[in-house]
Amino acid sequence: MTGTRPALPDATTPEFQAEALAEANAYRAKHHAPPLVLDAELNAYALERARSRSEQERLAAGHTGLRAQTGENIFWGGDAEALPGSRAVKKWYDEISAYDFAAAQFSSAAGHFTQLVWKASTKVGIARVAGQPGEYFETYIVFVFEERGNMEGAFADNVLPA
Repeated sequence: MTGTRPALPDATTPEFQAEALAEANAYRAKHHAPPLVLDAELNAYALERARSRSEQERLAAGHTGLRAQTGENIFWGGDAEALPGSRAVKKWYDEISAYDFAAAQFSSAAGHFTQLVWKASTKVGIARVAGQPGEYFETYIVFVFEERGNMEGAFADNVLPA
């Protein structure tokens, strides 16, 4: 699918990635999941995904074109400057309120949370693009995960209570 506007510029820095990774791993530790490790190839893929997501307004691009073996969390925010990774990670984690640990199954309202703490996901790519394509400044933050989470039948083993 071709975009409706030019992709936003890369706003990924090592400091941004370190901060976002630390936030994600702090939440994962609460749920007995091993820490994620940054992966160079996944970082490049996350940047490609962030750029392509930013070609459409807000989250209109969704997860179109995502490769099958990879999980993905996407964040969009409008503010005066590029947003920190912790803002995205907290928003995803806050979906815990919509997850039913007893049912242990996928819920679209909690999908970002379950992917974030998915025990079998061990590698991550993190990227951010940001800029002002219109009347306000926008930030897109993308995490791509391998092994992919949110697999049917595997929630009880991979999304553990805190």
